[in-house]
Amino acid sequence: MKKGIREVEVTIPADYPLKGTLALPSGAEGTVPAILLVAGTGKSDRNGNGGGIDMNIYQELADHLTRLGYATLRYDKRGTHQSEGSYDEAGFWDYVADARACVRLLKSRPEIDASAVAVLGHSEGAMIAPASFAEEPVAGMILLAGTAEDGESMLTSQGKVAIRELEESKGFKGFLIRLLGIPNKARKQNAKLFATIRSSTGPTLKYRGVTLNAKWFREHLAFDVKDSLPSVTCPVLAVTGEKDIQVPPQDVKTIAELVAGEAEWKVIPRMNHILRAYDGTHSMLGVLKEYKTLLNEPIMPELLDTLADWLARHLPAGSPVTEPAAPAERLAE
Repeated sequence: MKKGIREVEVTIPADYPLKGTLALPSGAEGTVPAILLVAGTGKSDRNGNGGGIDMNIYQELADHLTRLGYATLRYDKRGTHQSEGSYDEAGFWDYVADARACVRLLKSRPEIDASAVAVLGHSEGAMIAPASFAEEPVAGMILLAGTAEDGESMLTSQGKVAIRELEESKGFKGFLIRLLGIPNKARKQNAKLFATIRSSTGPTLKYRGVTLNAKWFREHLAFDVKDSLPSVTCPVLAVTGEKDIQVPPQDVKTIAELVAGEAEWKVIPRMNHILRAYDGTHSMLGVLKEYKTLLNEPIMPELLDTLADWLARHLPAGSPVTEPAAPAERLAE
């Protein structure tokens, strides 16, 4: 029988039912270790697609890990795509609760070795994973493109970079930006927005005609991952790209120093926040344009090799899939 991947559609019993895909290595004998993929900020689906940007980050990671012999679970976030609940009213701690529910599902599955479940968090997922550990411990943790800052500091830093880019704009465009005082207006608007969010009490608020998820913003601004990292006692791998403009690449060293478990860290040259190689000029204002130019590019092979090496040492699986994967067999439960 040709080796491949068997995908099972599952329902995760969280506060609101979540829909996900459990991928299993075909032909595996006995139980297998499993890895939960926790996504970053935004309305992306279980594969990492949404908002007009189809990155397939989590689909690609899941396929790679499953071919190494691991089961993987990826899921639609609360209130998005096939999952129930309200995305506009979901807070940071709701996402933490959902991640814990996913870990519990994996531990309960007959195909999974409950003592060998790990979590891989990307971007905001790298904040959610440590926050979920205390109440739902796992055997390993991989943090990709994570931060060691609190939420407010991180968003403030990103805002400062964007404003500095406005101030340094060249030519007639730069002249107009400075003439109109746009950088100073942006600073005042950011400060007003943060103050409005902090003083809010409801799940949503209207700001300049836009409905914002005030609950998520309040909890995200207040959350400091440095408070959660010391409680993580399992082995940890922290990896960030040298070209990541959304989080400071040097934070991976801080993450590794803060966790209680054995930790390794790595900064991968040329890799950006969406785990692709990027050789262009960085711009916070043009980051979405940057990402759109890379949609057809694969995740960096060096990252995939790093994951395989670390997992082989800390969460060994059975025989990997050595032949090209057959079309995934999709089953519903």
